[in-house]
Amino acid sequence: MSEIVRTQVELPRELFDLLKQRSEAKGITLPEQIREVVKAYLESQEDPILQADDPIYRIASGMDSDLGDLSTNHDRYLYRKDWQELQGRTAG
Repeated sequence: MSEIVRTQVELPRELFDLLKQRSEAKGITLPEQIREVVKAYLESQEDPILQADDPIYRIASGMDSDLGDLSTNHDRYLYRKDWQELQGRTAG
């Protein structure tokens, strides 16, 4: 069995009471029940960080702006009017 790390969690009274009732009904301790519930929750969740095979990467890689400096001058292209005004203020 893996090492146990003690932690403290604050729960609303209503949630604590429900967990306590459920643990008594199942015949397990409150900590055991919390570990089971947390483990089941984590195992059912997908990693929220994008994966290498995420379809969003196919969309992004399929685009080409033909602007060689887009990564460094993106503000200039997105906010052309503001960029020109800003350049005029800094030049004079």
